[in-house]
Amino acid sequence: MSLIKQLWIAIIVIVLLAFGSSFFISAYQTKNYLAEQLQVKNIDNATGIALTLSQMDKDLTTLELMLSAQFDTGYYRRIALKDVAGNTVTEFTLPAQQIAAPDWFVSLLNFDINPGIAQIQDGWQRFGSIELESQTDYSLVALWQITKNLALGFLLIAMVCGVVGSVLLNRVRKPLNQVVTQAEALGNRQFITTDEPATFELKRLVAAMNRLTGRVRAMLEQEQKQLNRLQKQYELDTVTGAFNREYCASWLEGYFNNTERREMSCVFLLRINDLQAINLQLGHAATNVWLKHLVDEVQHHHGVRLVSRLNGSDFFVVVDQLDSTAELCQQLITQLNAACLIEPQHKTAPILLVGISLDAVNSRQQTLSQLDAMLVEVEASPPMQTKTLQEAQPHKTLADATDWLKALKHAISSDGISSKTYPVQLRNGSIMHQEAMLRMNINSQWLSAGQILGWARRYQFTSQLDTAMVKRAVQQLAENADMKLAINISDLTLIDVTAHYQLLTILQALPKAICQRLSLEFDERLVVKHQLLFINFTSALKALAVNVGLQKCGYAIGSIKDLEKLGIDYLKVDSAIVLRYQSLDTAQLLSGLIKLAHTLSLTVIAEGVVCAADVDSLLALGFDGLTGPAIG
Repeated sequence: MSLIKQLWIAIIVIVLLAFGSSFFISAYQTKNYLAEQLQVKNIDNATGIALTLSQMDKDLTTLELMLSAQFDTGYYRRIALKDVAGNTVTEFTLPAQQIAAPDWFVSLLNFDINPGIAQIQDGWQRFGSIELESQTDYSLVALWQITKNLALGFLLIAMVCGVVGSVLLNRVRKPLNQVVTQAEALGNRQFITTDEPATFELKRLVAAMNRLTGRVRAMLEQEQKQLNRLQKQYELDTVTGAFNREYCASWLEGYFNNTERREMSCVFLLRINDLQAINLQLGHAATNVWLKHLVDEVQHHHGVRLVSRLNGSDFFVVVDQLDSTAELCQQLITQLNAACLIEPQHKTAPILLVGISLDAVNSRQQTLSQLDAMLVEVEASPPMQTKTLQEAQPHKTLADATDWLKALKHAISSDGISSKTYPVQLRNGSIMHQEAMLRMNINSQWLSAGQILGWARRYQFTSQLDTAMVKRAVQQLAENADMKLAINISDLTLIDVTAHYQLLTILQALPKAICQRLSLEFDERLVVKHQLLFINFTSALKALAVNVGLQKCGYAIGSIKDLEKLGIDYLKVDSAIVLRYQSLDTAQLLSGLIKLAHTLSLTVIAEGVVCAADVDSLLALGFDGLTGPAIG
């Protein structure tokens, strides 16, 4: 029971006790007062009638007429004339009448009054006595009316007390709600501070929580700064901010090791013509500024996933395969020719660009050697500036793009969606969840996500696929109470508010027990670009008890502002970093990343573990769980 409810109950009980006791005391005091007055009236009236009769002739008829006239005034219930021996000579009584008061009230507060008795004299002799009882019905009615007015007055006062109590409780409730909100935020790994209330006890509590929040936030900021420093030192080129050659090599290894990759990518090798001459022309500092500008232009180009500096003049670029490699190459070179000229009178920038789809190659070595060979060919054929390798079409299941779109829609409508699961294993050997990878039935062939998503992205159809996968996942969770599933969510779904509404509508209809076993995962790079949108979506998911995680983490987690506000439950560190864990520099970077995550009570998972011999070493490094070809 909440504190406010307890306070309300206490107030109501106190008011009822106070007003109830006051009500009954007042009612009984009023009854006693009326009873005393009726007793006095009985005695006075009996004495007055006795004096009158003592002065009259003692003719019985005359006495009866006198008593009858007195009784007819209506103020008496009984008048009796008795002789000296106590025998009743004559008696007048009023039959019982209906009283304008409830029976329970009459039985509870009825008057019990002794009759008034007075002696009648006949000269110096006693003639008899008179007994008189006043009518109490009028007094009962008056008492009932007084009691009703008293109860109504007490009710009005109680209502006023309730209003005043509500105002006072609201003044108490506001700081209490602030304390509860701050405590819940701490429980959700969100470190917020609140204003200190005027209430002394709550002021001390809020001050203590604010100090705790400040210390944790300072520690978190320090961990992020340390992680950023390590990343800049070991992962990034100091001049351009691009990733270094080692990161590029491990990224390619991780890409080809991942048989369930969701994305289709193409890669470009960008070379700066005669960088030494540019350095002499512009000077060292200006050349560095131009290189940084060049890398920024590439990084901000639509679909660019990664930029890595291989050496002084060569840059490796990874781009999402949204169009053909030739079209992407032409779009990028056009942008760079417009934005990165050395001199305004030049028509083109001093760069060469060659590209290849990763579907056309099978390994890191083949990729780099193919790009080098293409670059040599371009250099030998001026003024040629670009060249792309005609990408392979290993998944040409359908004739054209229109057929692909029809097939995708048909597969979703005809329940042609399935999944293949891969376990995420925690350090105690238990399974955290199963990663559900898309499978779709196209022309009676079950194709993987990598074979489908390229076409789905071209038609912006990935949100529909994500929705279908979530529906499939919740169906599996409903059928198997022990299963836990994780679903990858695409970038188009993250930025589509309509897709958010569709997913939330599905999840709101589910029992909490199912939502607790479902996890939704988002790429780290998408969260960096759309942080506010992600936070809003995550808040809605967390309200439904759905778990939320980031995957492919490492390159930007330390630079996310207000990391604790993301509302995530776990991190999956990119295999591009995990594969190089044996390097001392990378081990320090991973330790910093794990420490930062553990500060927020996040579970940290290593992606892309390909060798069983690496399991113990990665767990010793601090990882809470592992996933990849070597797990399962």
